Amino acid sequence: ILSNKKWGLNQNTLGNLYKSLVGSILNYSFPYLNSFSENNIKKLQAIQNTAVRSILKLKYDIPSNIVHHEAFNKLKLLTVSNRLYELSERYVGTGLSHSIPLVVRLVKEYKEGFESRYIEYPTPLCNCYLTISFFFPET
Repeated sequence: ILSNKKWGLNQNTLGNLYKSLVGSILNYSFPYLNSFSENNIKKLQAIQNTAVRSILKLKYDIPSNIVHHEAFNKLKLLTVSNRLYELSERYVGTGLSHSIPLVVRLVKEYKEGFESRYIEYPTPLCNCYLTISFFFPET
């Protein structure tokens, strides 16, 4: 759909189509995607980069950092890892601000054990330290 030139869709329409079809999958599955390996996140980023190149008609030899910059400036698309971080922050922040018992309990347990051990496999809560520290200031 994205590369069909006969339809003559503009960049905004194609960007919105991508966000609706692919972005919604990322948005609603972010708790699972946060446990993906770095290699799998890179694969998702490669898919997004291909779509952005197609939407913005960028050459395929343009470096990824330029593609990310153009995606953000023209389509308001974050990188996959930045989007997952943003969603995690929002989820934890909303859960804490509305005192959702499960989120509050998980964060309290996580915070109690955070300083006492080395975390080999980071969880989504690792990325949310600033949000957590806002609701649970150091004593």
